[in-house]
Amino acid sequence: MSSHEGVLPSGVLPRLDTFSAALQRCSDWGWLVLRSENRLLLTTDHQVSAVEMAAGIGDEVRHYLSVRLLGGPVVVLPGAPGRWLLLTESADEASQVNLIRLRARGALTHRLGTLVPLPPSRIGGSGVRWLEGMPAAKPFLPPFSAVVAAMRAVTETLGPR
Repeated sequence: MSSHEGVLPSGVLPRLDTFSAALQRCSDWGWLVLRSENRLLLTTDHQVSAVEMAAGIGDEVRHYLSVRLLGGPVVVLPGAPGRWLLLTESADEASQVNLIRLRARGALTHRLGTLVPLPPSRIGGSGVRWLEGMPAAKPFLPPFSAVVAAMRAVTETLGPR
């Protein structure tokens, strides 16, 4: 056995596909995360909320935010049609009009103590995953209002989906 076996090269993170490793990482970020059987559940709170939308429109919203340096983590939910969770700063203080705007465009806002699944949760026999891998450090969360603006901009351009 080589003395380097099991040692990861500098800058390479260990696999975080175990519940305990993912739970620890998210807890280190200050997120309230619970484990329930085969799910890791993020409790939305004064730090983090989630906007759930169809994957197709989610990709457009993510791109809109990314080119404006406001991209944040995306959780891909299993199933068809595909759904994404865009994690944002808290939406707890969001105006009712912004919540209605998102709902009118087919998006759901998870806030005020809602539980949302994080990887490596299993739903219906399939895995929840990060779109671009688990963030190495506490991820930047875009302002909720930026997600509302992005959704509005891309749906006005593309039409509702």
